[in-house]
Amino acid sequence: MTMRTRSAVGSLSDRLLAIAFVLMVTVALAGITAGETGASFTGTSTNPTNQATTMTVQPPAGQNAPTSNAAGVVNLSWSATPTAPGAGHTLTYLVLRGPVGGPYTQIGSTSALAYSNTPPSDGTYEFVIQAQVAGGGTFTSGNSAAKTGLSDRVAPTMSITCNAGSCAGWFKATVSVTVSGVDVGSGMGSVTRNVDAAGQVSTGGASATLNVSGESAAHTVAYFGTDVAGNASASANQTVKIDLTAPTTPGAFAAANGACCSAPYTVSFSWTAGTDALSGVASQTLHWVAAGTCPTTATPANFPNAVPLGAAATSTTVTGSAFLQRICGYIESADNAGNTSAPSAIKNAFAL
Repeated sequence: MTMRTRSAVGSLSDRLLAIAFVLMVTVALAGITAGETGASFTGTSTNPTNQATTMTVQPPAGQNAPTSNAAGVVNLSWSATPTAPGAGHTLTYLVLRGPVGGPYTQIGSTSALAYSNTPPSDGTYEFVIQAQVAGGGTFTSGNSAAKTGLSDRVAPTMSITCNAGSCAGWFKATVSVTVSGVDVGSGMGSVTRNVDAAGQVSTGGASATLNVSGESAAHTVAYFGTDVAGNASASANQTVKIDLTAPTTPGAFAAANGACCSAPYTVSFSWTAGTDALSGVASQTLHWVAAGTCPTTATPANFPNAVPLGAAATSTTVTGSAFLQRICGYIESADNAGNTSAPSAIKNAFAL
């Protein structure tokens, strides 16, 4: 009878020891807190009827390259951790950010496989992801492989050229317009333009070239640029003016002998000024030559001497080099686009 009592007492003692061990392990696990723990734990027991398990929390299987979005937002995404949290446990991902090369500071957590972050200022940052399992303790993996992301809040700077130069003034033919952008952050994404309100057209890259044609004082090119992150510049407008029509030829062109009979020996020319309905007359030019017989074709080659005159001029005087020298001449006008009128008739007189 006594031996049976001792055996029962010994069995009860073993059970109490086992219960105490389980309580000790539970208390130890409950005391573990968040942090990069390596997330591995083991347990041992001297009682063969008790079992201890091991869990290793692994970081995400991979992190995708972060993408830059407008207003400085950086979008992150990653693959799930291979670790299965098991019943009664929760899985969370910790997002950490830092300068390239670290150190990293936690900036958020999520149960999803994606996260958006807006760093405090533009620049290049590095991001790592940790997996964390909670339940009977909290266990956190090591870092995923670091990935670099760019925060970009600054829109592109845009410019426009016409025929590779300034768009100011008038043109006398179809104009080749180039809209260009520069972005020092994420880089240029596209150029968008709208010619004469016909509809927006976007072209990927840093520049777009288009033609503006047709006679008008008010062609309009509206344009803006967007960078890779999605930041868009303010829309700007450029007027392009095209005049395809030459001004009228100065009228009533005439030549008169100079006053006789002492130097300087001169010839006087007179006319009525030409007109231009669109860009306006910019200048007039008298072309002349001293010759025994006047050339029959009015070209600068045949009349190599040129007298530039204002748009409103109606007369001028040419000085010959000798008494009774024949001076032959014609006149033409030019508008502000550079169109030149037909030449007037050729007239001549004697320097007296």
